[in-house]
Formats: sequence, structure tokens, C-alpha cells
Amino acid sequence: MSRSFVDTGGWIALAVQDDRFHLRARQHFRRLSASRTRLWTSNYVLAETLTRLRYDAGHHTALTTHQIIEQAIQADRLRVEWITPQLHAEALDLFRAYSDQRFSFVDCTSFVVARRVQVEAVFGFDKGFSIMGFVLQPEV
Repeated sequence: MSRSFVDTGGWIALAVQDDRFHLRARQHFRRLSASRTRLWTSNYVLAETLTRLRYDAGHHTALTTHQIIEQAIQADRLRVEWITPQLHAEALDLFRAYSDQRFSFVDCTSFVVARRVQVEAVFGFDKGFSIMGFVLQPEV
């Protein structure tokens, strides 16, 4: 079974109908579902997603998205990797090493998790993943 890491941009594009990537995200999510791709994300990505949705799309959208994510976890379609002190330290090393890039700390935690769970691709729109050698989908 293939694996895909879902980044904040992927979650937001799915949740917000007027997001410029909404249609692409929806189509890609359908392909992932049809192929039974195992989805991964992190608790930091979920925190970032819900916070951004709360401020940019409203409380209701954030809660609805959370409910959908919880259903995917319960159905064993999504796994959430929790950032441990070790993962945090590894991400901090990346954050320090790539001072020439505009990676957020959450980005760095995502890079570490995506490598650790050996994903084939990242569902999102942040080109930082491409810089770090990941296949970014859907293509923009």
C-alpha cells in the first residue's frame, strides 16, 4: 500500500471551496481514496491547519474539518504521527541547517515525519517539500 503525507495546504485546499487549489485537491484526494493510499499527517500539521482554518475560513469550517479528520482516523485511512522530543530535535536540526530557505518549523517537522514513514508523495502545495526531495502532488 502506498503512503502519502498530507500537509496543511492539502487539508486547507480540501476544506475551503474558494481556495485556488480546491478543485485539484478534491480530485487528488479522490484518486488517493480510490487507490487506498495510506494517509499520514502530524499533530503539528493538524494544529496549524485548524488554526489557519479558524482564522481564515471560520470556526465552523475548522470544526467540520476536524470531524472529517477524526472520521478518517477512526476508519484507519489516516494516521497521525505525534511529534516527540526526538522528532522535535531532528526538525530543529533541519531548521538550523536550512537558514537559506523559508521553511517554517512545522515544515521541518513534516519533512522529518514524511521521511520516517517513507511516503511516496506529499499531498500539498508547499514547494519546500520538492526542495527536500519529495514528490509533491497534485502538480500545480
